[in-house]
Amino acid sequence: MADKQAKPKIVLLFPNPLEGVAYSLEAPLSILAVAAPLNADGYEVVLIDERLHEDPERLLLKEAEGALCVGISTMTGRQLKRAIHFSRLLKADNTDIPIIWGGYHPSLLPEQCVSEDYVDAVVRGQGEVTFREIIARLEQGGNLEGIAGVTFISDNGEIVSNPDRPVANVDSFPPAPYELLDIEQFFRINNGRRALQFFSSQGCPYKCTFCVEPEVFGKWTGRSAEKTVDEIAAIYHRYGIEHITFSDPNFFVNRKRVKRICEMLIERDIRITWSATARADQFEKVKPETARLLSRAGCSQISIGIESGSQAILDLIDKKSTPQKALKSNEVLRVAGIQGCYSFMVGFPDSLPESEDEVWQTLLLIKEIRKGHPEVVTITFYVTPYPGTPIFDMALKFDLRMPQKTEDWADWESTSLNTRWISESDKDLVERCNNLYFPMAYPSRKMRQQMRKWKWRLPLTALHYLASQRCRHDYYDFPLDWRAVKLAARLFGIRKAGSQIDLLRG
Repeated sequence: MADKQAKPKIVLLFPNPLEGVAYSLEAPLSILAVAAPLNADGYEVVLIDERLHEDPERLLLKEAEGALCVGISTMTGRQLKRAIHFSRLLKADNTDIPIIWGGYHPSLLPEQCVSEDYVDAVVRGQGEVTFREIIARLEQGGNLEGIAGVTFISDNGEIVSNPDRPVANVDSFPPAPYELLDIEQFFRINNGRRALQFFSSQGCPYKCTFCVEPEVFGKWTGRSAEKTVDEIAAIYHRYGIEHITFSDPNFFVNRKRVKRICEMLIERDIRITWSATARADQFEKVKPETARLLSRAGCSQISIGIESGSQAILDLIDKKSTPQKALKSNEVLRVAGIQGCYSFMVGFPDSLPESEDEVWQTLLLIKEIRKGHPEVVTITFYVTPYPGTPIFDMALKFDLRMPQKTEDWADWESTSLNTRWISESDKDLVERCNNLYFPMAYPSRKMRQQMRKWKWRLPLTALHYLASQRCRHDYYDFPLDWRAVKLAARLFGIRKAGSQIDLLRG
């Protein structure tokens, strides 16, 4: 390997994607992925994760001194607000340093982003090879013309979008350089839990109309089972990790690969738990012996985007699934002793015939899922149209007001987006059913343990009885119990009851 001191310094920044600190952190996989080839080439790569530093602004300005460029990863929402903040800070301090944006948001709106005076170029989609070529070009003092996958402002002030770059096989990329992060600080912030996130694949072969993954990454590409387990083994022994979250958009695309990963984890005595993503139409076909293999290999949770209890909505979003497949997948997980983590979306335009009773049908499906497997986690989001997706084009037809500037997209969040498509009363109904009534009517083992404690026995037993009666009769009006729980949470300083964001982290 070449001497790192002989090559320029590259700074990569991961802004904080969420408000507050009352959630577990996920590793900044986006900048780790882009850093991997540069680190292997011998560049001095500095990774800055805003969440790991007391004064990230000061650290960024210090590290940017003498750097060849600063790369910033961002997605739509709060992280975008922080990316803008840091970019403006850098430009105010040093107008000459190139600022390169990458990630989901700039990949979806590259021209809008690069038109801002705090962004010099955008890397679209898969960034490992593209950013590496940018660095080589900057090192030579050249411009960005002809580099596939880049959008930039030319010398004459015009926006130039070079052709897209074909997706490369992720098996060809070096391992993520976790050693460039303060991993022990990462664990400390996560209450000492030695858990890390890991990418073993990119993309998804399905074309759900709400999902940005096909637009940003296109086809699915995955690491081989052998390389995946080799890299997991390396961080397992180096950091003593206890849990791995496969952050792949769809871990179960290649079931033979998944089976081989499980077999190798067992053969190599890698004693961790792990979680991954799947689809209901994939998991309902999992045979009992395969489910048992997953459990033996340490699989503790599978996240599945069920999206809706309405078949009409599932057809509208091209989900290629059914509520029955969701229930069957839930049963497969229950028998295997694996927790299901299910996400749903509500709030489609009420003028669509498909949207009739979609909220109610989704709630009924969530209730049946929890009734069948009380250990599950269920998370509800609001329909959020992202540029480049078919559902975005649909939203334009219904006159949904879209942000016109980059900074306005910072409030475009799927957990809080306000549209005319869903009423405040429906929002409250979804929140109280999903976060209180269903979990209390069908309590998990942990909740039952809490109910046996003297301190909580009376209030939790009362809530359980009321929730059970509500679910038995499907009657959720006059939510005095819900209001009492929210009031108690405020009085006693308890964070938001049933926080859905918390349930998604790590």
